[in-house]
Amino acid sequence: MSTADATSNPFLEGNLAPVRDEVTITDLNLTGVLPSDLNGRYLRNGPNPIGEVNAAKYHWFTGHGMVHGIRLRDGRAEWYRNRWVRNPEVSRALGEDAKPSDWPADHPTFAANTNVIGHAGKTFAIVEAGSPPVELSYDLDTVKMSNLEGTLPYAFSAHPKKDPLTGELHVMTYWWGWGNKVQYLVVDASGQVRKAVDIDVQGGPMIHDIAFTEKYVLVFDLPCVFNLDAAMAGSSLPYYWDHEYDARVGFLPREGSAADVKWVSIDPCYIFHPMNAYDDGDDVVLDAARHPKMFDRERRGPSEGDPTLDRWRLNPTTGKSSTTRISDRPQEFPRINESLIGLPYRYGYSAGTGKQFAQDTLIKVDHHTCAITARSDQPRFGYGEPVYIPRENSQQEDDGYVMALRHDTASNTSDLAVFDAQALDADPVAVVHLPVRVPNGFHGNWVPDAMV
Repeated sequence: MSTADATSNPFLEGNLAPVRDEVTITDLNLTGVLPSDLNGRYLRNGPNPIGEVNAAKYHWFTGHGMVHGIRLRDGRAEWYRNRWVRNPEVSRALGEDAKPSDWPADHPTFAANTNVIGHAGKTFAIVEAGSPPVELSYDLDTVKMSNLEGTLPYAFSAHPKKDPLTGELHVMTYWWGWGNKVQYLVVDASGQVRKAVDIDVQGGPMIHDIAFTEKYVLVFDLPCVFNLDAAMAGSSLPYYWDHEYDARVGFLPREGSAADVKWVSIDPCYIFHPMNAYDDGDDVVLDAARHPKMFDRERRGPSEGDPTLDRWRLNPTTGKSSTTRISDRPQEFPRINESLIGLPYRYGYSAGTGKQFAQDTLIKVDHHTCAITARSDQPRFGYGEPVYIPRENSQQEDDGYVMALRHDTASNTSDLAVFDAQALDADPVAVVHLPVRVPNGFHGNWVPDAMV
């Protein structure tokens, strides 16, 4: 029996509980010295339902989107603001007119609540499973539901990844209405889709993220799949664990066709987030946060066993695979120096996770020495997803900053902590203090003003 039968819901409690007001706060207080080369916005998105919800049925992944932003410039924190992402449902709930849309009225437009990115001079709140990207203004107001200048075929993703060599976004999309098919997209540096490839899969998998190497794009065909019976019964997120499904990873040559995909089976697991992948001879090395299963018994959020940081060696030619454990410390939201996405790398960063995905510890892993630096300021502070930002004119992979929102349990407020990436266990170089709480959510990014 699913624990969703319970009346309480841990994904509506504690630091995951929603905030109820949109605010704008200027001239934020600082501790320490903000590096002068940090000019831009730290942005974070997450589910934040408007009004009351049914606690027994509420799924954390389906709450209305709210984007939080902190503007840094010339050593100052100029503003913090939060804004609900106005899809049609949110506009109705707020008593507002609907925002413009590039799409027909019957196109899915559910909560864009998972990630927020900057690309081609624009800001987008994004989600997966069929809903389009939502364009935001610099100040985070909703502009429109976008079709990327008429080039997006249908669905988008919560996790496009930018190729550091080309500036293009690689995107893996899915939608239940396609049946046993997913779609791979390439969005060029100008913000238009230049390539779309339909890929046959075994069922309707939930594919949250993407990884790629210099040779391949990876397709995660894993056992968390669309369940028609659950959808007909009214499940808000009808993707459940299928014990009979073959867990496998597909390898699409970067400029190949669907007929070129080669599949490698792996032990059953679920992957929300790869840390990185790269070619090593004929093998592909994949580092990722591995969940033993997903939405089997607990169907309101990710709580099916601790996620660990694992490494797979996968050979698309022979079909062989092997797995090693990098760290059994529970962790998620892995990030790297993004100039090395798809390439060999040394350092990764992640957030330690506790019960019901509570984010607590800030982690750095050195893949060369196997050293793990784990910064825990519990019970006072809990850290969300870390973002790595290279220092201006940096020459080393970890010569930069690690930025993360953290929750202060003493004051029930949040702050933005900025660390020297080479001294993660030292005091932060700067802390931007917010007089409000930012709920633990999903994903954020540093968007420098030079990109806007």
